[in-house]
Amino acid sequence: MSSMRERPCTDGEETRKRRPTTLSTSRTERKCHSLIDKVYGRTNLARAWKKVKENKGSAGIDGMAIEAFEARQDELLDLLHQKLRDDSYAPKPVKRVTIDKPDGGSRKLGIPSVMDRVVQQALVQRMEPIFEPTFADGSFGYRPGRSPHMAMQRVWRDINAGHVWVLDADLRQFFDASSYCPLGFFECLEEVGMWRRYLNS
Repeated sequence: MSSMRERPCTDGEETRKRRPTTLSTSRTERKCHSLIDKVYGRTNLARAWKKVKENKGSAGIDGMAIEAFEARQDELLDLLHQKLRDDSYAPKPVKRVTIDKPDGGSRKLGIPSVMDRVVQQALVQRMEPIFEPTFADGSFGYRPGRSPHMAMQRVWRDINAGHVWVLDADLRQFFDASSYCPLGFFECLEEVGMWRRYLNS
C-alpha cells in the first residue's frame, strides 16, 4: 500500500521499471521513485475533481464550465486517467485576462481549463505531503493551514523579540521576464515533464 508521504528519491530503489529516471551529481547517482501512477489513480483524480468543483471558478480557454464538466464527470475523469497513464495528456493554453487593481493599474491573470485544474490538483495532492514538511517554518504563502493573519502574528512576535530589520522584496513578473525555472528538486521526478508543460502553457 502506498503512502501519501512516500519520498520520490531513495538511493538504490525504484518503484517501476518503465522509463527509469536517474539524477546524476558529482558525488552519486540516485534512482528515483515515480509518482505518476499515484497521480492518475482514479481515487486521486476523483478527490481532485471534488476540490476543483468546491473552488468553482471560471471556464478556461476551451469554454468548459464547472457545470459542463460535472455533467460528464465520469467520462472526463476516465479520459484523464487514460491520457495521464499513457503520457499523451497535454495542458491547454491558459486563458489570459486582465483585471483592475484597487490601487490603480492592472493585473494579468491566467485561467486554466477545468480539466487542467483537475490535473494540477491531482499533482498537488501527491506532491504536497512530500515537500510541505521541508519548507521553512517562517514561510506562510500558499501553504495549507496557514494564513496572512498567522504571518502577521509571526512578524509581531519577532519584533517583540528584538528583530527590528524588515526586508520587503517582490519578484515581479518573474516567469514573464525569465526563462530560468527554479524547480531543480523536481529533476528526480518523472513528473517534471508535466510541470514544464504547465509552465509553458
